[in-house]
Amino acid sequence: MRSDYERIPEGFTKEEADLAEVKEAQIEQETSTRLNSTTGCQVYWPSPYEVCGAIRILYNSIGGPRSFLTFPKSGELKNPDGVGRRTEFVNGFIYWHPTHGAHTVSIPATVVWSANGWERGHFGYPVTNDIALGDGWFKQQYEGGYIYTRNSVPAVQAGIQGRIYDKWAELGAQESSLGYPIASEEDMPDGIGKYSLFQQGMMIWHPQHGAHAITGDVLLQWVYSGVVAESMGYPTDDPLDFEDSWKKQEFEGGAIYGNQLDEFFPAFNPNSGEGFEASMLRSPNSAGGNDYTDKILMQSKDGCDEDIVLRRGWYNPEAGRGGPWGYDKIVHKHGIWSIWSIKTVLENSCVNRREGDDAVYEEMVYEVECSDPACAVFRPTGESFQYRAIKETTIYIGGATETRGIKTLYPVRNTGTHGNSDVAPRWFSTQIPTLNLW
Repeated sequence: MRSDYERIPEGFTKEEADLAEVKEAQIEQETSTRLNSTTGCQVYWPSPYEVCGAIRILYNSIGGPRSFLTFPKSGELKNPDGVGRRTEFVNGFIYWHPTHGAHTVSIPATVVWSANGWERGHFGYPVTNDIALGDGWFKQQYEGGYIYTRNSVPAVQAGIQGRIYDKWAELGAQESSLGYPIASEEDMPDGIGKYSLFQQGMMIWHPQHGAHAITGDVLLQWVYSGVVAESMGYPTDDPLDFEDSWKKQEFEGGAIYGNQLDEFFPAFNPNSGEGFEASMLRSPNSAGGNDYTDKILMQSKDGCDEDIVLRRGWYNPEAGRGGPWGYDKIVHKHGIWSIWSIKTVLENSCVNRREGDDAVYEEMVYEVECSDPACAVFRPTGESFQYRAIKETTIYIGGATETRGIKTLYPVRNTGTHGNSDVAPRWFSTQIPTLNLW
């Protein structure tokens, strides 16, 4: 027997190898006695399992045991739906269906497929093999959608289907600003819509509004606004040109404005500023922090043509007085998430006074509403508050090459004190505010 003089591949016993050799001889003898006919089955020593029919043809075409599947570990099995057939291999499967034929299924793809009920779930049977897309990514089409996988650490297995897939493909699929899907479609918290996570954003679907991508600083602001459960709700349109390089995206609760839709913004990290003076975290030409804290969200000129810049900053309520700063502090302490609203009031303000190395802006802000259907004229609603913003004018951190910019912006209450109660009204972020123009 071959097993007496040839090394048996790992995972197989001598008994299995000997049985495989016996079956190989039987199949060869049957084929010989039937002249040029064939049984349609084949054994691949040392595996004793027969691979037959269309499954065998596909298996041989991709290299048999030398393929990624390696050796068979079952004979042909009937699928639970009673229609298709499958053969199991060490590193995956080949599934056959009378309409779609035989196709390989890798183990990474089965993570998604099995979680959705295998062939009896909404994905159904595979209709293509894995298609290599480069950089370790693979795509496989099923009756009810697509499964994307990536051989990486951590591995990626994501299912995408329906309107979300159609919209993603319309935008350019993986070449769009979203990149590849990194998680399978899930229900929104309200149970009405669906969402899929991508490398650089999200796609949200609602039965009334359809599917729309949210990316970049618009996604950052939407998340900070409270998403669906709070103020802004579902997206109702794609981003559209607004002013200069800024885009405007409509939501159920109003509009969100952004100008960095093709960039990725990491999730909130309350520890991002701790130890930011360490040289290993400094970015070239930065404000002395790191890639998180020093990311510029808005850069412009104030009403007196002075430079203004808003960076991501950081916020940790345990950091104590003087620690947190920037956009994250403005959001998490003072409830102001609209970058456009911050931009609007600062661009129409001049420095009110100096306090040490800081410049102080202080103006009254008013809520306005449309006074005609075309919104050509606005009128005040009677709601207002006084805002204060603090801007650094000298470099704060040794070794930095730039100031941190706007450190904070908040409503002024109780004779100018500011504490946790100083939270801006909702309209300041959901509408375009104006200064005292009356």
